[in-house]
Amino acid sequence: MQIGQIIRSLREEKGWSQEKLAFDAGLETSHLSRIERGERRLAIEALDSLAAALGSSPAAVCAIREGLLLPPSTTALDGDLTVDYTPEAVELRKTFRKLSLPSRRLVVDFAHMLDKRSPV
Repeated sequence: MQIGQIIRSLREEKGWSQEKLAFDAGLETSHLSRIERGERRLAIEALDSLAAALGSSPAAVCAIREGLLLPPSTTALDGDLTVDYTPEAVELRKTFRKLSLPSRRLVVDFAHMLDKRSPV
């Protein structure tokens, strides 16, 4: 099975359209369509984005391709790690990925501060 077919299969399992996955991954719908059909090569950056949007990892996608067992998923140590696909959450993830590591640390610290101030 080719990577594009795996991406399509994972997308269809979620009941998503190509438009939704393309938007969440920051790709053009036509580009995603060509990837799924095997007409375009998949850059590692696009694989990272697609896997993240699907709530998976590039390692898991490659494991499926090779017919291997999926790598173990990370277990939540504190709180729910369910991926949020609201437009705000997608935008936040896209912007966060563009930040330098020190800036990411500031964002995480700020989010913790806001969380402590928020009533439950």
